[in-house]
Amino acid sequence: MNNNAIAERYAGALFNLASEQRQEARFGSVLDDIEQIAKEHPDFMRIMKHPVVRREDKKTLLTQLFAGKVPDEVLNFLYLLVDKKRENILTDIIPVYRKLLNAHNKTVITDVTTAIPMFKKTQAILQKQLEGYLGQQVVMNCNTDPEMLGGVMIKVGDRLIDGSLKTQLSEMAQNLVSKS
Repeated sequence: MNNNAIAERYAGALFNLASEQRQEARFGSVLDDIEQIAKEHPDFMRIMKHPVVRREDKKTLLTQLFAGKVPDEVLNFLYLLVDKKRENILTDIIPVYRKLLNAHNKTVITDVTTAIPMFKKTQAILQKQLEGYLGQQVVMNCNTDPEMLGGVMIKVGDRLIDGSLKTQLSEMAQNLVSKS
């Protein structure tokens, strides 16, 4: 079984536990914090993934870092990962859990790229239009890419809506070349 399938199983199990307790968002927030710690302190994940570090030492580290700061269920989940030698997929589990949480909340994450930063009013209008189109709450991650020249690119999951001026000019050039 590959790591994605394993991560999906563990994330699903944690999400089910969170759902039973109506703590989906709280567990998600804790996992986001753990992910941030892993990014800011690479030694944390290096220790967690290292095969020579004993399980007891990994659990002690988790206890020192998280006991009393995270729900006991999340801490026990981290212990379970260590016991099952799955601590190496912790960073794979977190985005899967986030997807489950977003689906539960009927929220979709979009990546919106424009050539220049959008005004807040323009963002609000685009968000409202996307929510109407998708029928779900939309969270937009706005980015800029000056090479686009103008227009907008919207990525929703595996779908891409490309309304960039750069792409339109490229298509126009291809049409002109093919007609000559």
